[in-house]
Amino acid sequence: MNEREWIESIPKFECSDGRQLKFTDEFIKDKLKKALLNEDIICLARGEGRRKILNDIVFHPEILFDWGEKSVHAFLNNKNEYLRRFCDPEIIDKDVMIDYITKYAEELKQYYRRYIYLRGNEQDVNFFVDKLIKQIRREDDRTELLCVKEWLIYALHTMGEKEFKKITPCISCSYGTNRFNTAQRFGRGYKNNYFVLMDCWVDKTEEGRAYKRTEYVNTVLGRYGLKWFRNTHNEIMLKYGIFPQKLVGYYLVDRNSTYKYVINRHYVDEWERNSKFEIGDPIYFEQIIDFKNVGPYNTIYEYDGRSFSIAARRR
Repeated sequence: MNEREWIESIPKFECSDGRQLKFTDEFIKDKLKKALLNEDIICLARGEGRRKILNDIVFHPEILFDWGEKSVHAFLNNKNEYLRRFCDPEIIDKDVMIDYITKYAEELKQYYRRYIYLRGNEQDVNFFVDKLIKQIRREDDRTELLCVKEWLIYALHTMGEKEFKKITPCISCSYGTNRFNTAQRFGRGYKNNYFVLMDCWVDKTEEGRAYKRTEYVNTVLGRYGLKWFRNTHNEIMLKYGIFPQKLVGYYLVDRNSTYKYVINRHYVDEWERNSKFEIGDPIYFEQIIDFKNVGPYNTIYEYDGRSFSIAARRR
């Protein structure tokens, strides 16, 4: 199904706080379809089937719709100032980056020793790392250096390096007319009886700051001899996660069919105040964290499968 067919197939709507909806299903479907035509935003989908997170989304919707799904892309633990300096997106320290590139190289050598079929050797790694370090030392473009640094965080995270076990530099979503078909592959992959497909969006003007398209990441990394995934899923990487202001709702898919669509209660509030409110319009609501003073990018979250907590605040 394309995204319009997904909308048409919704059998019922529910508000995330359980209140009775005051408008018709057709009213909501019309809002969802209008969002597809909004040239100022990109509509996204994310499939989630991991049991701990999935159960919180379904049984504790206030977590998702009041906090969003955050990425602990900067683990700012004061006890580890060096790691903090490396992960902080406001800091580009070439010497620290090179230290972690060296650590990545050692991990890569271990992989080659362990998995013969990878067809690599230590000499290949040494040549690659020497060349990359020279490029980093010559590079003055902060945007490109940040992209390389975020790749390095991701690489060390996926390798299971203990310092980076809980640190992810981004959250992945899909866009385009097949976004829900793509997202459900990931949601269904955990073999639960049900999964969710998050329906969210990003402002096109925020590209590079709040999100990056896979094509952009591949272009930058290619200049350094680094590889990212091929863009087979129309992927957009959200740097700070899915903010609840930009999360319209989620599809609850039970086995092979859509069971219901759960709407963000804050969108319901807006529609009750003003029926002309559209998806992509600014939306404001009070959150537990004082974002006005600390800023959404200054507060770093950690998720333990039950709830979000503040890992630290950037100073």
